[in-house]
Amino acid sequence: MNKAPFFINAKCEWYYKESKITRHSMVKLFSTILVRDDDNTYHLRTPVEDVLVEVIDAPYMITEMSVTNKRNLSYICLKTNVDFNLILGRKNPLWLEKKQNSDELIPYVLVKKGIIAKVSRSVYYQLVDLLEVKKIKNTIYNGLYSGKEFFVLDKPMSRHKYLSLDYEFE
Repeated sequence: MNKAPFFINAKCEWYYKESKITRHSMVKLFSTILVRDDDNTYHLRTPVEDVLVEVIDAPYMITEMSVTNKRNLSYICLKTNVDFNLILGRKNPLWLEKKQNSDELIPYVLVKKGIIAKVSRSVYYQLVDLLEVKKIKNTIYNGLYSGKEFFVLDKPMSRHKYLSLDYEFE
């Protein structure tokens, strides 16, 4: 198989033929046609073209966070490096994964069907400031609420549940 012309590194930086794409507008445009297939390959796909993209970890990075209140509930609002806005919830869950060869836990969010974003360190620290404790089945967990959804942040989970293209995506 030929080497993919597009590459997204572990810092969610986009490259074309080994040259970093520095124009934000170009990365943003490409991100709108990025899809992930059942075989876990990423593609830039239009009705007339299909170009393979090599993704090291996650194609997007959560770069901003804010909290909004609606009907006496707080919701965590997130923004990606490609200006995609989302609200943490059942449709866009947050989870932690254990980094290979380390005990470090890395946070991720489902952005859209089959595509995830890594949470930047600065946003992760902001999220930690919102930590709450909840007892679930006689076990105490640290996590956070967005609306009525609680996201556990002290045990690793697998991205495979969320990467499944059958995941309930409303």
